[in-house]
Amino acid sequence: MSITLTIQKSNVFKEVAQTTEYTGAKMVGDDGAYERISTVDENQDVLGRFWDEARAEVAKAFVRLLSSEGESGGNYNLTLDVSPSFDNTLTSSMQLGLFSYFVQSITAKWYVFTNKQEAAAFAQRAEALLDEVRQKAFFKKKPTRPYH
Repeated sequence: MSITLTIQKSNVFKEVAQTTEYTGAKMVGDDGAYERISTVDENQDVLGRFWDEARAEVAKAFVRLLSSEGESGGNYNLTLDVSPSFDNTLTSSMQLGLFSYFVQSITAKWYVFTNKQEAAAFAQRAEALLDEVRQKAFFKKKPTRPYH
């Protein structure tokens, strides 16, 4: 059985921008933090590289289940071959977790340059999110007895 998780790249970058703006704005006593930490359009090349690195990590994490992965029309599509006993109700939470992974991972990589004190926490959260999505991909429903 196959499932496909779809993440809209532009939405990930919007969320990264909001996260970095909020972080920069909340730093009291650090003049210039907002300008240093917030992402802007000129940063898209670097952020695009971080996106590609996050994609590579996703493919590595799901290598045993990976049917296909790639971008099309601004969307990232991850197709996994899961067990026939896979619980389909997990698909939407997996998609949300994967979206959050991309945001956290890209933000962590950005913070290595701009906000070192928070970079590790974002990287750890990204890793935990990807692990949660992977665990759900391997989860199987308990068999049910057919009633006649």
